Amino acid sequence: MDAQVGNDLEEMDDDSATSEDDEPRRNEPRENPYETLHGDYKIYCTNFDEVVQAKDLCDADELQKLRKMLDKQLTQMQGVITRLANRLQRKLMAQQTRAWQFDLEEGILDSARLSRVVTNPLMPISYKQESETDFRDTVVTLLIDNSGSMRGRPITIAAMSTDILARTLERCGVKVEILGFTTRAWKGGSSRERWLADGKPQTPGRLNDLRHIVYKGADNPWRHCRANLGLMLREGLLKENIDGEALMWAYERLMYRPEQRKILMVISDGAPVDDSTLSANQGNYLEEHLRRVIHYIENKSPVQLLAIGIGHDVTRYYERAVTLVDAEELGGAITEKLAELFDEKQPARKRRG
Repeated sequence: MDAQVGNDLEEMDDDSATSEDDEPRRNEPRENPYETLHGDYKIYCTNFDEVVQAKDLCDADELQKLRKMLDKQLTQMQGVITRLANRLQRKLMAQQTRAWQFDLEEGILDSARLSRVVTNPLMPISYKQESETDFRDTVVTLLIDNSGSMRGRPITIAAMSTDILARTLERCGVKVEILGFTTRAWKGGSSRERWLADGKPQTPGRLNDLRHIVYKGADNPWRHCRANLGLMLREGLLKENIDGEALMWAYERLMYRPEQRKILMVISDGAPVDDSTLSANQGNYLEEHLRRVIHYIENKSPVQLLAIGIGHDVTRYYERAVTLVDAEELGGAITEKLAELFDEKQPARKRRG
């Protein structure tokens, strides 16, 4: 009897081993892009990095004043904004295939079938419900370069573009997250000071204090966060830009979202620049890391990546990109690029259950 039980247990072990080999473990952790991409990319110190809410970087009165400055710029382009919003909304709404389920026990009252209840009182009241569509199961992250090279007209265009896109996408039922990236200081900040105190070790890696800004969370309505976008116009906010790590940060936030379709839109001048880091490492150190991150997202992740260059050509980095010189170009370029993304069916290899 004991021998028989032992044989049964051995067979069960063999079966379970076979199933583990044939099928991936459900609880297996997701591949960590940091481990995949780091390679020779190093970070000297993360103690002084921060992820901060936009409203915490500025008092409420100044934030409202900055928002009024942005509104003044937007007022001068009201015609362009209205045309873009209507055109983009028509494009996106056309992607929705509305379908309804009828004769349900709960949902929205089906008025078309009330006549049955009048003619036959024993007939139950009928309800209907709209089916879920892939289009609505979408989240878009807008990642804005808040570096010094964007100062002036470029950052104003970026802020206006972000405001227009966020309002229009939200009107179409698409959730939108707005993020920004810069550094806390010029010339390395506290990270560089620590490096100098440590005797300036060779090839220290990234050598500045990151500042990643959350202007609007995906679950927050635009009207609650509209004042935050004025922060981009604040003097002194725009410093250095370390694009590769910012892109990874935005990507990781997207991957925790429950929506099936994820779109990451970068608004940037294209080239990562941090004098402190580049002075202590090879000249293309940050650029090579950015290229590796972009390649990973475009080829090995379910996220669809789109870049918008403000006054600079970003096609040398991103596979799908468009360059704008002025906000007047928003109506055509961004509308077409977004429509292309929603037209595409995601490949099976990029889908995740």
